[in-house]
Amino acid sequence: MAIFNPENSIWRVTGKLVDLVLLSVFWLACSLPVVTLGPASAALYHTVVQCIRGNRRDSWTLFFRTFRDNLKVGVLATLVVLAVGAALLFLHGLAYQMASAGQAEYVFYLCYTFLLLLPLGVACYLFPVLSRFTFGVAGLLSNCARLAIVHLPSTLAMALELYLALELLLRIPFIALVSFSGVTALLQSFFLERIFAPYIRAQLGSEEEEDKPDR
Repeated sequence: MAIFNPENSIWRVTGKLVDLVLLSVFWLACSLPVVTLGPASAALYHTVVQCIRGNRRDSWTLFFRTFRDNLKVGVLATLVVLAVGAALLFLHGLAYQMASAGQAEYVFYLCYTFLLLLPLGVACYLFPVLSRFTFGVAGLLSNCARLAIVHLPSTLAMALELYLALELLLRIPFIALVSFSGVTALLQSFFLERIFAPYIRAQLGSEEEEDKPDR
């Protein structure tokens, strides 16, 4: 019967949903040392794009291969992100304590909180970019900051999306843990793949030029 055919659309959708949950579990397990959060996120994003949005079927193999390939740069970038994030959160705590002192301090607190969307938006680019392009740490950080500014509306939308996902994770961690990272990567990919498209085409074009024999 057609319903038992593995190529049936129902089975294919079911398989992708199962993969999405399993990829979230893999991401969580690989992120537990904290410093490996970056390469785990790069592996998750790349696998979601290729296997969930695309038609590749080697999701498990692809995830761990991408994790391994991006381990060194990903760990170093994660250390930078953690240091900057800790400093920004510390300043946010100070601004929150000052907010009750007066109206001006409260306005400053609100403005600072809103401005935090920009570094959060930059973070949305970091590990997806690492999964699709080759950079050192400095090049990765500078290019992602440039992308975040050039594509500011998408950056703010992704930052807000990530913030809401983190809020959901904090409020219902047991439910969210099994799917939030994979679903978040999938949602972010609709912004990022559109942004990446011209750069990927340019990269492929330059590679084709390099492969042409000299005349």
